[in-house]
Formats: sequence, C-alpha cells, structure tokens
Amino acid sequence: MAVEQGSKVKLAFTATYPDGELYDTSSREVAAEHGVEGDKRFRPIVVEVGSSPTIQSLQEGLLGMEVGDTREITVPHEEFRLTWDRTEFETMVDEPATEGMEVHAKTGLIGRVVSLDDESVTVDFDPDRAGESLTFDVEVLEVE
Repeated sequence: MAVEQGSKVKLAFTATYPDGELYDTSSREVAAEHGVEGDKRFRPIVVEVGSSPTIQSLQEGLLGMEVGDTREITVPHEEFRLTWDRTEFETMVDEPATEGMEVHAKTGLIGRVVSLDDESVTVDFDPDRAGESLTFDVEVLEVE
C-alpha cells in the first residue's frame, strides 16, 4: 500500500543538519554513534499525511512510498515553526501560552513558543539553528 493523503505512516528516521550534526533519530544506535546519550525514548514516529499543523516537505516526500522504502527528504527550517489555534494549544499543554515557554511534542522534540496573539501560538522546534535545513533519512515501517 502506497502512502497517500490521509495515510498514517510509521517511520524510522534520522535527521541531521548540513554539517552532519544529529538533530533527532528513532535509533538508539545512531544516537550513540553521534555521541548522544540520555533518557530519550528512541522510537519510530507516526505521521498523518495531510494533517495540520504539518511539516509539509516531510509529508510530501512520503507520498508514494511503501513499507520498506527508504528516502532522503530535505526540510527547510521554516517548516519547524508550527502554528496552532491558541485555545487548542492551551488545552493541549494544559496551561496559558507565554512567549519563550518550552513545549514537548509526542515525538520527543522540544520546541519554544516564539510568537503568540489572541488567536494563535507559533512554536519553533529548532530555534537555536534558525535558517538551517534538516535532512531526514526515513524508512517506512507501516502504512494505514
């Protein structure tokens, strides 16, 4: 079954910066190779293609892939700035949004609220490396 709009895709992944530094991975072994240790739970992520908020390039890069396929997908930094409806965001994090607050995604990524107004909240999931793209090496494990 090929990935299409609306598919839920389980991915093994490794994301790196242009200089080769590790951003994130689902593999404990890859993390160890990069000298990264800690309490992170290394596990595949699930991406719902077409969902929002979204990392567009990653979702588009998955289209047409099937279980077992691998691909390299480049994602520009701007796509790591995701915007939510403020009420939805505050319900999700169970506290009022404030600029600079740290949030933890289900995938294990840590983001920072970089802007907010009465209606929306924008979180940057890589604020310290603004402007740098990431390369995702992905393998499709499951497609629903």
